[in-house]
Amino acid sequence: MPEKSTELVEGLILKPATNGRRTYSVAAKRALVQLCERPGVSVAGMAMAHGINANLLRRWMAQYSTTQTVAGDKAPERSGAALLPVKTTRPTPARPAVNSDAFIEITFMGATIRVRGAVDSQVLGVVLDCLAQRV
Repeated sequence: MPEKSTELVEGLILKPATNGRRTYSVAAKRALVQLCERPGVSVAGMAMAHGINANLLRRWMAQYSTTQTVAGDKAPERSGAALLPVKTTRPTPARPAVNSDAFIEITFMGATIRVRGAVDSQVLGVVLDCLAQRV
């Protein structure tokens, strides 16, 4: 597989400091950003070739990008597909048909407790909590 040649920007680093921080040329930063805006160019590859962090190069791209709209805002990349708003609704749970003959009967300590009608888990929980307090 043939190797891709990477075009390098000369004079990027103006002054390397002893503490590890470097000063970069504004003109070289702009030239590097223009190289990265070409189709098919890897920003990470360009950053590695120039010995800088890819996040730093992306920050420069946001700062020195030549693709701007009339209002001065950076133009977002569009894929051609438009996003549409989506609304979600929750279906209301169907209530079981109430059977007038339905009941729950609990025999506890010689007493019988009968709960008539539709008994859901919340009503049953209240009844059991009351029983637990009597023990």
